[in-house]
Formats: sequence, C-alpha cells, structure tokens
Amino acid sequence: MATTKPLSGELTLPELVEALPGLLASGYDGARSGRIRDLPDARTIRWYQTLGMVDRPAAFRGRTALYGRHHLLQLAAIKKLQSAGFPLADIQRGLAGKNNAELARSAGVAQKDVDQIVERAVLSRSRAAATNLAAAVAGAATPPSRRASAFWKAKPAAALPSALVTSAPQGMQSASLGDAGMLLWNGRELTAAERAALARLAGPLVAFLKSVQPSAADTTAEGAPRAASSIRRPEKGARP
Repeated sequence: MATTKPLSGELTLPELVEALPGLLASGYDGARSGRIRDLPDARTIRWYQTLGMVDRPAAFRGRTALYGRHHLLQLAAIKKLQSAGFPLADIQRGLAGKNNAELARSAGVAQKDVDQIVERAVLSRSRAAATNLAAAVAGAATPPSRRASAFWKAKPAAALPSALVTSAPQGMQSASLGDAGMLLWNGRELTAAERAALARLAGPLVAFLKSVQPSAADTTAEGAPRAASSIRRPEKGARP
C-alpha cells in the first residue's frame, strides 16, 4: 500500500523534469531523430508511465505525485539509449525490471550523482517554502489568487432596463434591452464583469432606440406600425 506521507528525497513532477538535465549534462548529445524530444516534459513522462517504462509515483502528497531516484534513473537510461539510436520498443524491453544499479550503468551515471541532484532539488524547494512563509508571516508578501477574478469583490453594476439574460435559441446568448429590444450574439456566456461592462455600454444604445420608437399617430388600432403607402393622395381641390 503506497504511503501518502512525503518521504525525503522525493520530487514533484515539475521538479523531476527540471532535475533530468543536470543528470544528462555529461555524455548525452540529444536525440538523433528530430521527432523525439531531447528532454522529456511532464506529458512525455506520463506517456512513459502508460507504456510501463517509468514506474508509478512512489507516493502522493494530497493529489501531488512524488518521484524519486529510480524514476530519475529510468528517464536518464531511456534518453541515453534513444541517443544511441535504439527504438523505444527495444528500450522498453531492455529496461524492464532493471534495478537502480543496472539503470545507472545503462545511463552512464553514478547513483551518488543522482542522489546529489535530488537532494539539491529538495533543499531548494524547502528554502523557497521557508522564504515564502517568512514573507507571508511578516506581511511582506501577498499570496497569489487562486481565481482569475474574485466574483465576491466585484462591485454591483447598474442593471439593464430588465433582466440581463433571457431565453435565446440554442447556441445563442442574449441580453434584454427592455422595451428597446434584445441583443443576441453567437458566443460564450458573459462573466459578471463583462455583464457589468455591457450594462454600461448599453445605456446610450437604449436611449437612442427609445428615441426612435414609433409614435401613437404612426400605429394602427392593433398597436402595429402603420405601413407607409407609396401612392400619394391628391390634395384638396386638385384633379385626380
């Protein structure tokens, strides 16, 4: 059963990606094929895990996966063998079940060098965490917001003449302009800040549309606008 308590010498996935270049600094010339990355990123490492070439995380800190020396040696051996021209399928078979000493020989590295790289990464993380904590306690740092926009901090905007959002055809968004009409657009639903901006921008438009509404003299008894006739009536006293 995997432990959820982080052990000393374990790296997060981003730290694992950053630690690998230091291990391959000597005797590695990069991948021969232009279609192969010289250094794996997080997505490539997850793909190696899917193939069974890299072991599953050693432990978890909450939802954060933690990796150690064995994972770093597996990645170094994979990249060294790829650099030598071996296809991934052969590397997968050749490295299956290898222990740390065997992986270190395949990668051409010493295990003590791997341990030093891991220890430096863990030490750097601990120092950064201590520095951030000290700054936060002293009130010298503001922790980053987890959300792009804090909706509870937004000031209420002036409402449109009626409800902002009303029913619209599927795939369409709408905003009511009261008795002046309705605005329709084909796009995503607006955020609270965008709705507030729309309310401000719609004010002059609503005023203009109301100014051009048909008057009572231009409407029929049913309330519909009277259609304009193209035939002029003869003036009084004039012959038809």
